[in-house]
Amino acid sequence: MSMKISGLHRLVRGGAFLLIFSSIAMNWCKAFQTSNKEVTRVVHQNPLRMFKGENQDAEDTNISEEEVARIARNVGTKNPLRLAVLRLGMTEPRFISPLNREKRDGVYKCAGCGTTLFESRGKYDSGSGWPSFWCGTSDNKIKLKREWDGRVECTCPSCGGHLGHVFPDGPKPEGINSLKIEDIDLAFRAPGGKFPRRLPRYCINGAAMIFTPNQ
Repeated sequence: MSMKISGLHRLVRGGAFLLIFSSIAMNWCKAFQTSNKEVTRVVHQNPLRMFKGENQDAEDTNISEEEVARIARNVGTKNPLRLAVLRLGMTEPRFISPLNREKRDGVYKCAGCGTTLFESRGKYDSGSGWPSFWCGTSDNKIKLKREWDGRVECTCPSCGGHLGHVFPDGPKPEGINSLKIEDIDLAFRAPGGKFPRRLPRYCINGAAMIFTPNQ
C-alpha cells in the first residue's frame, strides 16, 4: 500500500512540475511574440522607409515614444528595423538595404555601438540580397556561434548585437587581390593553416550596420 502511495506522490509531483514548466514556457513565448510583433508591425508598414535619406534612424513611425524607449533599451538606435535585427535576431527582407549597392571605400560599423566590423576591401557582391563580406577587420573579430539549426550566427564583438550569418561558400581565394592568410578567421582556414577552397561569406543585415566613407 505504501509503495502505491509513494508512486502516486511521484506522479502528482511530476504532473505539477510539468504544469508549472508549461505555464512558464507559454508566458515566455507570449512575451517574446508580443515584443516580436511590436517591431514587426512597424517594419512591415514600409521597410524602405527605414533607409530613407542619409539618416537611417528616422522616427516617423506609428510606434509610441514609450514603446520605442522600452524596445530600444541598451541599443544605440531607435530605428525599429535595426532593433528587430540587432535585438530580436530577425532578418531584413532581401535587396532592400542600400548597402548592397555601396561601392565607396570606407568602413561598416555596428549600428548598435559603433564598433568597426568590416572594411570595403572585404565586401563583394554575392547575389544573395544582403551585404556580403569575405572577411572582417583584423582587430575586431566577428563573434561566431553555431545555432540549433546548424547555421553559424555572427554577432558584434562589443555589444553582442545580431548581425547575420556566415557560410563557407564565399569567393575563391584566387580571385582576391593582396589576400593574406591573416585575413581569414581561424575557424575557416584549411588544415595546416592554409587557405580554404572557398572563403567565408559573411551575410550581414544592412540594418545592423552604418557605413562611414573614407575622407
